[in-house]
Amino acid sequence: MKAVWQLWLQPCRQFIVVAVLMQLAWLGGAVALGCVGAFGVAAAGAAAMLFGFGAWFWFTMLGLSLRGLCRPEGFLLPDFRHRLFLAGMLHVAQWALLPTLAALLLGVPHAMPGGAAVLLLAAVGLAATSARYINLLVWGLFVLAGWQPGLAGQITRAVVASPWAVPLALLLAVLIASLSLRAMLRIEDRETDSSPLENAQLGRSRARSLDGTPVRRGKLARHIGAIFDGTSRRAMEQALAHYRRKPTWRLRMVLVRRLLLPHDNPQAIALRLLLVAAIVTFYVLAVMHRQRFNAVVVGAYAILLGLSRFPQLGRGMRQMRPNLADLYLTLAPPTRADYQQTLLDALVVLVPITVLSTVAYTGLGIVLTHAAEPLRMLLDAAIVSVGASLTALAVHLIGPEGSFGRGLVDLGVTLGAMAVYWSGYWLLGALGHAIGSGVLLLLTLGFGLGVWTSARREYLRRPPCFDAPLA
Repeated sequence: MKAVWQLWLQPCRQFIVVAVLMQLAWLGGAVALGCVGAFGVAAAGAAAMLFGFGAWFWFTMLGLSLRGLCRPEGFLLPDFRHRLFLAGMLHVAQWALLPTLAALLLGVPHAMPGGAAVLLLAAVGLAATSARYINLLVWGLFVLAGWQPGLAGQITRAVVASPWAVPLALLLAVLIASLSLRAMLRIEDRETDSSPLENAQLGRSRARSLDGTPVRRGKLARHIGAIFDGTSRRAMEQALAHYRRKPTWRLRMVLVRRLLLPHDNPQAIALRLLLVAAIVTFYVLAVMHRQRFNAVVVGAYAILLGLSRFPQLGRGMRQMRPNLADLYLTLAPPTRADYQQTLLDALVVLVPITVLSTVAYTGLGIVLTHAAEPLRMLLDAAIVSVGASLTALAVHLIGPEGSFGRGLVDLGVTLGAMAVYWSGYWLLGALGHAIGSGVLLLLTLGFGLGVWTSARREYLRRPPCFDAPLA
């Protein structure tokens, strides 16, 4: 039982804060279930909500934990599948079987449908990390429900009132869980590792287990990844051919950029913009067409999406330290500062790329939402993204080593960018586009350049480090 207990503890070890919150939610559901006699249906509803919410998140964490455990070498452990099954039954018993049994003993109305619904939510949470097509199907059902809420409400009431509701929910939960576990327990070759500096918005860098190993992807994700890899390969071959014909400093810098930033070549940028535009267009037309909201939020979302590149850059540069030793020997710089300057010149291209992406996303949002003041939004997003990109690049290059410190830095940069965006939007409205944009550009660009200059000076002062980062 020791191995089963260790398997049960995996979500607690890897997501300690969320795991504690979910266990408190389970205790709260148990307390609410015990108060059914005093408070009636209200207590039963609160218990069902806590158990359903907790089961969804708990089994999502469980799926994330299993992604790192269910690797080919893991199946060599004695009775691994059997003990994994026992640990899974403990999770099911805690979140679905015991609450349902207690509800039946207490005479709670609709105890069996509630227990079946909790089990179905747990299966969906498990599928969210392994069988992504099931997660996409569930998301599509929510989209359809938001499109026709009246029809969705009628179907839901008819299903709940039907005597087949409980067997159908149980059968669906078993089917989803079996498909999810089949994907996890399938033994196949490990995915090819990717560069830590690949763009994570639609790349492979997100698809990693908690131990950093790449996880299995679906056919569509592999096909999209192959297209991005093809653009990177062609860009590298072109840069290498141009440098061989004319070995200038500029072409040498392009070659270093193609090596460090494989998915930030012009073709990959255009492809990424098209894919994001397609997803955003579908979301807005399918989900948000019935809702009225402040279109100015689109610019803030665009800045957030653009700034998401820089935390990955900070992590990737630390992970690539051992590999950068080969680059140092290949470049053979006269001094260490020359090598550091080469890296800075190669990575600073992310600033115009981020500004371009932010303006493109903002323009798309303006068209889809029919914004009332498009020029004001575009000016605000473009100017703020310049200063925010310089600041984010600077702090993530010289920022703290630990994940907690990097998280705080990222949070500070993000909140600061949002505050400047909304303040800049107000400033453009108060002073006009010409004067307001000039003042905003002076403030944001001045701050960004100041931070970047200080960070550049510090980065050049530091000696190159090729040691692997501490876990």
